[in-house]
Amino acid sequence: MGELSDDARQRLAKLTAVEPAGRPIPATPMYAGLLTFVIPLMNLVTRLQIHGSEHIPRNGPVIIAANHLSHLDPILVIHSSRRKLFYLAKDEHFQKAGWRQLMLATGQVETDRTKGGADAIARAADVLAAGMPLGIFPEGTRSRNTSPPYLGRGKTGIARIAASFPDVPVVFCGINGARDILAPGEPFLPKTWKKTNLKYSSPITWNDWVSHKDGGGITDAKVAALEKMTKDDMRDEIGLLYRKFTNQSIATISALGAP
Repeated sequence: MGELSDDARQRLAKLTAVEPAGRPIPATPMYAGLLTFVIPLMNLVTRLQIHGSEHIPRNGPVIIAANHLSHLDPILVIHSSRRKLFYLAKDEHFQKAGWRQLMLATGQVETDRTKGGADAIARAADVLAAGMPLGIFPEGTRSRNTSPPYLGRGKTGIARIAASFPDVPVVFCGINGARDILAPGEPFLPKTWKKTNLKYSSPITWNDWVSHKDGGGITDAKVAALEKMTKDDMRDEIGLLYRKFTNQSIATISALGAP
């Protein structure tokens, strides 16, 4: 680990803090029922192989970050993690009858597209501040590649969220095979007999990463230097940290088997 004192960690956290949107997390009365009945059904009709799910904390906030190949990915991660994960979803999905009920029943959190990524980050902060588990796809959207490699360049939202909750564990998940079950653009007729693997990493927090020599490499002196910078320079320097964390997140997901 690098040389980063508790005081410097707290000062760095102030520099990377994100203000929650302040909107309540929607009630999901059907979620527990779905977990109770859908998980046993998933075990019967799919050929899922799950590795490392014991690394996922059973209680409290956690960020689970996976690659995104199929509409089924949130369901597969919820199923394999055994947590009531909350995902961020575009507000347009909540504007259609039927869709809205499905979104709410499966723990989707409405975001305002007109406000761009800032609203999504703030809504993610709402989830974690409420002590709930957050599911996220660092790529930001489903891969549109028609042949491997499918894994795309990550967006820095994963880093901004992790930095805003520096003691919340982040667990990465590599999904391999979901595209074979249901590829983008196909009719919703999942090929449940296809084999799919989900592999989870051990947890890491932003505080673990940011001071590690192979991670952020931040020291007390570097935090002090950040505090003396202009706002623009500080934003650029912190942005480099976000990009490094994001790149390493994508590399970890790849190492876990994401094609």
